[in-house]
Amino acid sequence: MKRQTIVIISLLAASLTVLSGCGASDADMKTAYEIGESGTWTDGTYTETAKGKNGSFDVTVLIEDGTISGVTVGDNKETPDRGGVAISQLPGQIVEAQSYEVDAVSGATVTSDGIKDAVARCLEKASK
Repeated sequence: MKRQTIVIISLLAASLTVLSGCGASDADMKTAYEIGESGTWTDGTYTETAKGKNGSFDVTVLIEDGTISGVTVGDNKETPDRGGVAISQLPGQIVEAQSYEVDAVSGATVTSDGIKDAVARCLEKASK
């Protein structure tokens, strides 16, 4: 009986330890951005730093006539077959959507989220 109690307590402790890692991380929590509508942004070039899987890199947003006319990603250390896919695809999708709210690239969520966050912060600057 004593042995069964110890085993049950051990199993419960192990389960709680595993489940404690299931909480939302900082990356999972949505950030509230204060962004105006496309067409109202102040023209200019805005640069913010993105956090990628393999380090930080610059993301630059060009606003012309109040809309996003370009998004470029600076030098980075992202893996070409993962983060590199996000770096090549997301800028065009962001320009087309006129929004940072585009789908992340499968397998490159960290890089995708970093790019989208940097673009959102650029759009916040352009909204003031």
